[in-house]
Amino acid sequence: MVRPITLAFSVLALSSGCTGSTGGELFEISGYAMGVDAQGGPYHFTNGHGYTVVLDRAQVHVGAMYLNQSVATSVSSDTSCTLAGIYSAELPSGRDVDVLSAEPQRFPGVGVATTDRARTGEVWLTGGDINDERDSTIVLDVAGTASRQGLDFPFEGRLTISDNRLVPPPNPALPGAKPICKQRVVSPIPVNLVPEPGESLILHIDPAGMFANVDFSTLDLQTDGVYRFADSAENQASSNLFQGLRASGGVYSFSWQRMSSNSR
Repeated sequence: MVRPITLAFSVLALSSGCTGSTGGELFEISGYAMGVDAQGGPYHFTNGHGYTVVLDRAQVHVGAMYLNQSVATSVSSDTSCTLAGIYSAELPSGRDVDVLSAEPQRFPGVGVATTDRARTGEVWLTGGDINDERDSTIVLDVAGTASRQGLDFPFEGRLTISDNRLVPPPNPALPGAKPICKQRVVSPIPVNLVPEPGESLILHIDPAGMFANVDFSTLDLQTDGVYRFADSAENQASSNLFQGLRASGGVYSFSWQRMSSNSR
């Protein structure tokens, strides 16, 4: 389980009846993820390079999600791996999300929130400790076929965020200037939400946005007849798919909804 951020509230505050320093009401929440409605079949879309993509499989591992009362600088810049501001909701548990299903998929455990308005959201792509450079969790697992001008590109890819994503520090004297957590936090995702007791935090994921800038012709055909994304930045398509996975716009969005008791 992902370790929670130090927030303006805590589970201990919840049990003691305190409302934290934000002034809003504090309450427990559940969380769900939802993908696109592929109606039980492949998901079709056209990307920015003119490829018609038929996505047969798409799974994202979400390690945690947070809402922030501030519009903070992207975590990819030279800042802390947690954004400045006050977090108004946290769900620090993770799960694999089938993003070709619009059925609500519940996260294990519970989180906490306040009734303060949130301005940005975060998605953590990690299997455990966000600072672990050896985390081998597959955070994106995709397969399908892309077509353009009569050419077909059957593809698959399994991406991780481990030591393969480490960025060399700009200054050798500061070896910790580009920690691995910078690659795992998707932020800031624009929101304008007021959490309400009795409602659940919903993460919506549209995989089409991940492929927006992917040119499948830069992939190499493997001996098994598949164009396979590399788990590194060794070609344009692989690099741009990874950047699309981490895009703060066009892929992830949040909402609050009252869920039925039979949602899985």
